[in-house]
Amino acid sequence: MKDLSVHLVIVGATVMLLLSACKPQVPSKYLQPDDMEDLMYDYYLSQGISNSQPRTTDYDRRYNMQAVLKKYGLTNEEFDSTLVYYYNHMELMDAIYSNIQKRLGDEALELGASEGEVERFTIQSVSGDTTDVWEGKRQLMLLPIPPYHIVQFSQKADTSFYKGDSFLLTFGSRFLVQSGSRNATVYLAVTYENDSVVSATTPINVSGGSTLRINACDQKAKQLDGYIYMPRRDQTDNASEIPLLLLDRIQLMRFHHKEKPEDEKEQEKAPVAVPEKNDTTDSLKPRIRRLGERPTMNQPIKSQPIIKR
Repeated sequence: MKDLSVHLVIVGATVMLLLSACKPQVPSKYLQPDDMEDLMYDYYLSQGISNSQPRTTDYDRRYNMQAVLKKYGLTNEEFDSTLVYYYNHMELMDAIYSNIQKRLGDEALELGASEGEVERFTIQSVSGDTTDVWEGKRQLMLLPIPPYHIVQFSQKADTSFYKGDSFLLTFGSRFLVQSGSRNATVYLAVTYENDSVVSATTPINVSGGSTLRINACDQKAKQLDGYIYMPRRDQTDNASEIPLLLLDRIQLMRFHHKEKPEDEKEQEKAPVAVPEKNDTTDSLKPRIRRLGERPTMNQPIKSQPIIKR
């Protein structure tokens, strides 16, 4: 019995070692996930305070960012290299950002915000007429450094798409940058069965919510394509700073629009009846013509009897 217990302990320890070996470890030269989460959380709070103040300048944002980096003992270069590492390990960044969103949402609720305000991008109801058809990740991160500066997406339309559908792309955006320009572009295009293409673009310059709409078309969509692009920073910006753009709560809503019944369509197409002038009744009235006036085509001409001499 004693030998069996020792054997079970050895097997359990071996399994734990194997599991820990399979779990990806962040190199010690980079900020660890828990610390990275706390840093970004502190950064968002500091930026929220700055943005709530009138006449916030780049100096204020830079000062706040430097205070956060100092708290965690990081230089700009160390933080930038950490961002690049987490970009290449997006599964870690997704988990971190999900935790940050939950913490920010919980704090907003504690401060009196409603659940509708916190979850303004969450679908309230999903039915056959309104559905989220997004197939990509709900959270994305971009840096203005190739190849991290662009995210492309493409998805085929299935049998649930109908003629007359419209589309709405919604997402939340947050810039993590000390100072300088904030610039990105979102593009959405819908290709229809007749190979026509309808597209729309919207810029991202500030943190907050954005929408991009494709109006209804009488054709059926067969493919949806798009991209999020973050260009290089302006030459006037500090080259040693790498801005980070985080997109979250990405949704691509498809709306069905019910067609009107055929009888209603016929009523809309039917011309409005205009009461016609009763020429017979008018012809019985005496026609008084002024001197020099000629009879028109739509005026009856009263025949005169022929008098023989």
